[in-house]
Amino acid sequence: MNMRTKGAIAAGAATVLLAGGAGSMAAFTGGGGIGGGGVGSGSLALTQSGTPNWKDQHGSIAITDFRAVPGDTVTYMGSFKITATGTNLRANLAVDGASITGDPALKAAMTTSVTATINGASLPSGAGGAVITPAQNGKIVDVKVMFTFQPTTPSAVAQTAQINLSNFNVTLKQV
Repeated sequence: MNMRTKGAIAAGAATVLLAGGAGSMAAFTGGGGIGGGGVGSGSLALTQSGTPNWKDQHGSIAITDFRAVPGDTVTYMGSFKITATGTNLRANLAVDGASITGDPALKAAMTTSVTATINGASLPSGAGGAVITPAQNGKIVDVKVMFTFQPTTPSAVAQTAQINLSNFNVTLKQV
């Protein structure tokens, strides 16, 4: 058989195979809308509301003039508007310890505790601080931060030392 004949036979066989296979490739398809929509992101913020104040166990103080001794408690009181949107949002309201600067010995001798209330009702407490959810969005939270100079601080530890509370932060962190 010559080459032309072999080529013609091969071309004819390929045409038959393709024509036969084309019929089996047809299939019905269908689809429908899934009814989705846009997904947006939430938000989390604290905005200071009003003027904060400071006191010790005896009443109001000027924080810049106060000199603490072991056993003293200095209390910050301030109010913040909460922004908390997001379907499954949970956040902790706490003090950012890194924002308190100054002498390490005095900082170590001070303990910090935070309480938060809305309209006089305490917010639930979690492992990292008061718990904030979208239920508090737009509300004013009253925050009390107590800095206690431990009464058991040994004799000369932290004497004449100073910590800076002018830049300490109350934070909301998502959990």
